[in-house]
Amino acid sequence: LENVEEYRLAQNTFECYARFHQYKWKVINFSSNKTLQKICPHSDFMFARHCVTAQIMEESDEEWFLFIDADMGVINPNHFIEEWIDNDVNLIFYDRIFNYEIMSGSYLARNVPYSLQFLRFWANYQFKLPNSFHGTDNGAIHNVFMELITPEMVKARRICEKLWNRSRTYDDLYVYEACARSVLGDSSKWFEKVRILRKGTSWARDIWLTNSMWGMRDFVLHGWQKRKMDAVVFASWPSPFSSHYFNMSLCETEDAAINWKYKDSFIRDNAEIDQYLNSFIENSSKNLIRTLAEISEFINLDEA
Repeated sequence: LENVEEYRLAQNTFECYARFHQYKWKVINFSSNKTLQKICPHSDFMFARHCVTAQIMEESDEEWFLFIDADMGVINPNHFIEEWIDNDVNLIFYDRIFNYEIMSGSYLARNVPYSLQFLRFWANYQFKLPNSFHGTDNGAIHNVFMELITPEMVKARRICEKLWNRSRTYDDLYVYEACARSVLGDSSKWFEKVRILRKGTSWARDIWLTNSMWGMRDFVLHGWQKRKMDAVVFASWPSPFSSHYFNMSLCETEDAAINWKYKDSFIRDNAEIDQYLNSFIENSSKNLIRTLAEISEFINLDEA
């Protein structure tokens, strides 16, 4: 973890949450850890972090790990991570709400060989990236899924890879990702392997989708970057807190919740939050159908 101030609020919420609920909390400063740098010699940190996670898991006896981006914070500490654990699978990812990406910045991983192999395979995709606007680990996770989850769909995957190879913009990248999702099909759960939680059903979502408003069903919000707070940029966000000071000495006491000092105007009922999210979900579905129609002439899954 670098740029501590940039992510301090998000990190404080998670550390306090973990200490209160007695979860183990681990922050990795990869830039100063020479041992991990040797084990994970990836030049792109976005890939190195998954290699590091696999290594940390291998050295631990914990059964499940929740990996999070540094800009993810706990908005509602009354949830348990176990609410999203599915013991039928070894890895749990989730769909981004506003597009058709598999989110690469947070996942649940069971500490078994399958998960370690999956994460290392993904990390090593840095060395197989196309010379294009590839989307780093976020683009790569879609090819990882096609290779490891639907290995029989070789012809269809090759079509998607052609789209990935010629990607020059975010729009191009989304076309590739739509292609990959069509190859994976309607399934969202592959027994003893992986599950992708459907939009709006996971432990986390982007904070900017609702302009920082949240409901009791929310647990983790993504995008708590100090430089984007109240800024005129994509994914900017007003703070839902009246104070950013967390008294960490309270975190292991019954008064831990005092640290979450909310602005009342940002707390909404679940139905109102759903209205916001559903508009993004409907938009995303329409865009996916439109995008698949554009590339359908190149893809014939039945022949793959």
